[in-house]
Amino acid sequence: MPSEAIYKTVYQYNKVPIADADMARLQEIAEDCRNVRNYVYGRYGGIGGLGKIYPGYTVQNEMTQSGLRERLGLPSVYFYLAVFDALGDIKSQWTRTKKKIEKNIRSNEGFTPEDRHYLRFVMKQGSCFESVMSGGEPSLSGNWDEKYKEVSGKVDTHKLDRYLRRQVRRHLIRPHTESADGFFVSPKAYRYADHGIYLCMKEKRNRLFIPLRDNNCYNRQVYVRLYPEEGNLTVNVPVIVRPKHPSGYCGETAVAMGMRSMLVTDTGNVYGERYLEYQSALTDYIRERLPRHRRSAGSNPGMKKYKAGRARREAALHTYVNAEINRMLETEKPEILYFPKLPSPSSAGINRRINATVSMWQRGYIKSRLIQKCRERSIEPVEVFGKGISGECSRCGAEGKRENRLFICPACGLEMQERQNAAVNVLKRGREPKEKRNPLLL
Repeated sequence: MPSEAIYKTVYQYNKVPIADADMARLQEIAEDCRNVRNYVYGRYGGIGGLGKIYPGYTVQNEMTQSGLRERLGLPSVYFYLAVFDALGDIKSQWTRTKKKIEKNIRSNEGFTPEDRHYLRFVMKQGSCFESVMSGGEPSLSGNWDEKYKEVSGKVDTHKLDRYLRRQVRRHLIRPHTESADGFFVSPKAYRYADHGIYLCMKEKRNRLFIPLRDNNCYNRQVYVRLYPEEGNLTVNVPVIVRPKHPSGYCGETAVAMGMRSMLVTDTGNVYGERYLEYQSALTDYIRERLPRHRRSAGSNPGMKKYKAGRARREAALHTYVNAEINRMLETEKPEILYFPKLPSPSSAGINRRINATVSMWQRGYIKSRLIQKCRERSIEPVEVFGKGISGECSRCGAEGKRENRLFICPACGLEMQERQNAAVNVLKRGREPKEKRNPLLL
């Protein structure tokens, strides 16, 4: 597949409400898939499953022999997708666990460079890591065995191996799910016809027909998400689209991100002036309504009403964000777009209402949509190091002060809108060589 291909999700909706009996049949499949995932989590989600989850064919064979599919009466087109879905979650959990351990290794001042080198070597070598976790002696083939002897001869392997096992026990969380709101479907389990989709059911040679609003047909693995309260479902289809190459896009543009103004360019143009209004509406709703429902079960009508209200406000926020990003790109028409790496949320301060709004600032969503929309238009997105970028004068580089949303430099006398000053700094850092653009890459 070409490297410039972009992956998106297309949603198909049912045309008429699904009957309760048909929805119950779909929910039964979703519940069985949940049971399969939890079975895989419980059997292979711990240290003992390390030697089987990569690449996963051992798990597939063992699950076939387990007899679980026969007991559930679940068609293979659903069963094996649930197995590999669970395997993906387990692998992701191991990745997150290793990242936490690597962070602790870097911050542990008691380790020598040789200790850190040994620990990283063990974590990157799958068979070596597996042996250490099981308490055995690592056995590697070829040059890797010589490399292991070289790095292990300089350290106390017994102490470091015990450290790794303690870290894994502390950070590894065996996955589990209570959600049964959907299931994956392979192309063999459905077909499009009669302005709808026929889904394979648990009964042999029986398919359920769902009329759809559109007549689009696909031939790939999809995900069916159920909304039993409304009698609806969505068919989530991953598709591959090629980026557009619109004319007139040239030059460089830098943006600074904020809450009062979502995006401000280096030329002073402002996009997303109402972002704080939408974000505050969502934050205030959660802050005021959520405490009333904390004691409610997931099926409580009050909790359902709260979730529906939250979803509406979040959807309105996302619609606004996407519209403003589109407007910015269509107006500026950059060939390269620079944006800063944003800091992690902080709870410092005294104003609880402001803190709640800042902590829920959807910077990750804005960043992901900005990158996605740049790629769709063949714009090169470049993230630059953002530390101190708003307090530095864009003219002379001195430390300035901010008053009433203005940046004032006492050294050279520059007065500029503070977000525009930050955007100019983003542009300057973006034009630097890559190794200077982000010191964290060194």
